[in-house]
Amino acid sequence: MNKLEIFKKITARSLIAVLIVDEIEEAVDAANALLKGGVSVIELALRTSVAFEAIRAVIDNCPDMLVGAGTVLQPGQVENAVKAGAHFALSPGINKDVIREAADIKLPFVPGISTPSELQQAIDLDCRQVKLFPAEPLGGLPYLMGLASPYKHLQVKYIPLGGVNISNMGDYLSYPDVMAVGGSWLTPKGVIKEGAWEKVTDMAKISIKMIGMQVN
Repeated sequence: MNKLEIFKKITARSLIAVLIVDEIEEAVDAANALLKGGVSVIELALRTSVAFEAIRAVIDNCPDMLVGAGTVLQPGQVENAVKAGAHFALSPGINKDVIREAADIKLPFVPGISTPSELQQAIDLDCRQVKLFPAEPLGGLPYLMGLASPYKHLQVKYIPLGGVNISNMGDYLSYPDVMAVGGSWLTPKGVIKEGAWEKVTDMAKISIKMIGMQVN
């Protein structure tokens, strides 16, 4: 899939489950539980030693899941994400070397921004899909609307993360410039550690229902 196809799929699916795992099996089980609930995009954060292996395992075992590598902070992680099979990648901030590396090897990339200056930098680096982080502490949807207003003619699309949850996700998704929202409410660390996969599935179903999407 090319960049346009990846971003179209993310937009159509609306929800990104942020997942942090210590065991490869946790990632596969969580992905299967999410798919049962109708959520088919995850951001698997590169915050543990098994993250790259977990990305590969999910892709190998859950072909219907769109898998992103999250918390990409260094150019070398971009290449490793591609080797693991990641469909796309995200970062919490702006790093021009990371963005250029992703462009060079054609990995769809979503940099993180929190200010107009950072958004301008992302645009200058040819990024039109950005992650607003941390969305709620920054001021939530009103902040996003104010930030986005001067750039509407450039067709920038946003993925809010950071404080987004089942209670406020609908507000963000009602704004036309939001392509998707992400968060860990779908995969809380405690639930992952318990192996309570039915809870993950139930929360996915509830979240999907709340945004009016059809669960197959």
